[in-house]
This record gives sequence, structure tokens and C-alpha cells, in this order.
Amino acid sequence: MSIFLFSLLVNTAYFIADLFIKLSSTQQSAWEILRFRSIYAVLLSMVLIGITQETVIVPAPTQLALLIGCGLLNAFGLYAYIKALQNLHFANVSVIGIAGALIHYAVAAVFQHSVLGIWFYLASLFCMAGIAIQWKKLASNSGLIWAVSGSIAWGFGYALLAFPLQTCSASFATLVTELCLLVVAFVWGSHQAFVVAFKQSKNLFWVAFFTILGSWLLNISYSTFNLNLMGFMQLAFFPYSLLAGFFIFKEKLSAKEWLGIGLIGIGLVIYFWLVAA
Repeated sequence: MSIFLFSLLVNTAYFIADLFIKLSSTQQSAWEILRFRSIYAVLLSMVLIGITQETVIVPAPTQLALLIGCGLLNAFGLYAYIKALQNLHFANVSVIGIAGALIHYAVAAVFQHSVLGIWFYLASLFCMAGIAIQWKKLASNSGLIWAVSGSIAWGFGYALLAFPLQTCSASFATLVTELCLLVVAFVWGSHQAFVVAFKQSKNLFWVAFFTILGSWLLNISYSTFNLNLMGFMQLAFFPYSLLAGFFIFKEKLSAKEWLGIGLIGIGLVIYFWLVAA
């Protein structure tokens, strides 16, 4: 399966999950969303292992520690993402999240000695120009710090996952990272009105379902494709976010924002057809 198809499937699954997170963020606290989403996600991860019948390969202690560390980084990234959604437009949070793609390139350059050609830089230039056009809209927003913090945490958390995934199955890695999220949510979150909050968490089942599907596909991608290609899977999410903001959440998009979609679209076409082909 090509990286283009993987990118489409991963981003579609994460996009649907993010829609449910956005809807839940107006009704529940970040800790409640993290906790109940993680309960469902761990259960679904176990089901995934049973369905895929993958051989559960536990990596070496150092790689397992790295896998757990990635899970903790992703837990913070998700918490920061939810907090950002409670203070910023859906589209704006996604714009900042794309910055995490740059971390993939840095990690690949340092650990895999990747060589990036001119088409790669040209595609990156178009994509970054599309992002830069959106940036002024975010300058004075209170959720900016949460959005940037989440982007950095997710950038390193997902980029470093490529290494333990060379020695363990995608479904096992998904279960371990979700267990980390669940532990964090229960250790640091408030436990008041647990039963009442649980009854209000039906949307979070679908958050977990589509997150697990996306995470499993993403983990397969990290174990299959070169790390320097994976950052563009995040960039492909950008058009989704702006279109959702306009049509679903009724966020008003300016001419510059639509221009940003076009520039990133050009960058993605250059990348998928000339770099990743």
C-alpha cells in the first residue's frame, strides 16, 4: 500500500476522531475527555490485537522504555490539544499542529542520515507558506501556548515511535501508548462525579474508535516507510481542518486562509507525485 493511501486513511480516521473531540470539548473538561476516551481506547486496542491476530512481540527493555516515553509524550500532546480546542478555532489548532511535521524531518536527519532532494524542499516551501499565511490570526490568542506545546509533544512522541516499531507489532505499540494515556488520566485527573461524567461520554467512544484505527494504521506506516516521509502525513490533515472549520463549526475563513489551503495542496501534490512516488 502506498504512502498516499496510508496518509488518506490515517488522516480521515484522525479527522473524524478530532470532530468528536471538538464536540466533547464544549461539554466536558480536558481530563474527563482524556480519561474516558482512554478507557474505550484500551479496550478497543485489546480487541484490535484479537482481530489482527498479530504476534505480540515485546521489544527489548530500552525500546520498551522508549515506547512508554512516546506514550507519555502523546498523552501530554492530547491534553494540550484538547485545552487548545477549548480556546482556539478548530482550524487554527490544526495549523499549529502541523509544525510537528518539522520534528519528523529533524529526527530523520539526525538518526537516519536522510538526504532530502530539491523537490522535497520545494514541496516543504509551498506547505510552510500556506501555514505562514494563517499565523497572524493566531498571534493574540490565549490557546496558542497549549497548541504549540501539544504540537511539540506529538511531534517528538510520534517521530520517535518509528524506532521501537522496528521490533514490535503495530497493535502492541498501540496498546502500550493507550495504556500510558489511561494511567496519566487517572493519576492526575479529577475523579469527582465519575459515574455522571461517564454517562455523558458517549461521543468519546467514537473518539477512541477512530483514534485506534488511525493509530494502528500510523504505526504500520512508521514501521514501513522512511521517517522523513511521515511528516507530510500531518500536512495532509490541514485541508481537512479548514474545511471542517468552515462547513461544520461555521468558522469564517478569509481569502488568505483559502489561499493557504491552495498552497499546501500544491505542496502535497509535488510531494506525493515527485518525492514519494
